[in-house]
Amino acid sequence: GEGEAANWAPEPLHAGPTADVYQKGSMDIIGMLVDIYGSKDLFLNEYRALLSDKLLALTSYQIDNEVHNVELLKLRFGEGSLHNCEVMLKDLSDSKRLDNYVHSQSDKGSLPDTRVEKWLDTKILSGSFWPPMSQDAISMHPNIKDQLENYSKYYSLLKKPRGLVWKPTMGVAKLTLTFDDGRDVQFTVSSVLANLIMHFEDRTSWRLSELAEAVGMPPETVRKRMIYWVGNGVCTESHASGGGSSPHNTVYTINERPSSNVRTHSTDFAMDEDEAGAQADDGQEAVIHSYVVGMLTNFKTLPLDRIHNMLKMFVTDPPYTKKIQELSAILDKLVATEKLDLQDGNYTVKTA
Repeated sequence: GEGEAANWAPEPLHAGPTADVYQKGSMDIIGMLVDIYGSKDLFLNEYRALLSDKLLALTSYQIDNEVHNVELLKLRFGEGSLHNCEVMLKDLSDSKRLDNYVHSQSDKGSLPDTRVEKWLDTKILSGSFWPPMSQDAISMHPNIKDQLENYSKYYSLLKKPRGLVWKPTMGVAKLTLTFDDGRDVQFTVSSVLANLIMHFEDRTSWRLSELAEAVGMPPETVRKRMIYWVGNGVCTESHASGGGSSPHNTVYTINERPSSNVRTHSTDFAMDEDEAGAQADDGQEAVIHSYVVGMLTNFKTLPLDRIHNMLKMFVTDPPYTKKIQELSAILDKLVATEKLDLQDGNYTVKTA
């Protein structure tokens, strides 16, 4: 019955001499987490926030594991307790159908001179059921902006008079960057990082102030974001001649033919292309970042081992596979880019 479901616990994966420690019912993981958070409502709010981060970081509409987890939590906490989460999951399912509709209409040419490219997929959200989202505005590259406008036109064919309000900083992009030396390197990055690097299609070199104006972001924010592309060997960072070493005199140039000098200059971040492709393509860093910020927003401060254990518990699709040393390196990068603080072995969210 429902009472039995509420007390259900999985059998141990590896039975052995100490298996009696994990007898059914002896360990209530959900109950332990509720105790950690202080109340059922706080736990469910945190789960909703983590689910939101996870869904927004997906590059597909595959949510079977998330649906299964929500159904199990409903057995524990009651039908109505996860209504917002159910709506969020329904939004993803509806988005898949709407996306198929938009692309089918585009293929048919239902609107003259209005084509939606295959690379553009969207998540269409019922805003009031999701946690608050970033209101940051950026200027998208003209190629992206045109595609978003075309997508909106096809959406209106089905949903008129409804329209779409885009959240350009919330997306995820899978990129393949092709260089003059024959390299093809894949990255899975935020839409902000994708928007920055797309501007280098138009010209191979940008002064920081000009790039910041083109993307509609403060120069300091652009400088922090460009650390990623410099660190992965995509761009080099230098200073314009005669302008001194002021950050505003920084120039970024596409690294078409990497040399040993560039690798030496980028020692702290340098990696070969296989490592760069694997690290960027596994999709975990963006998910880890979102989960860690969510944890630290709730707990205020956590040590490395506690963060590591909580990620193993919560991040299941794709499963969290980082070693604690790899997690430490990821968190160090977040500290270096001033997203986190580290004091006495404890991490906190960087305050403005």
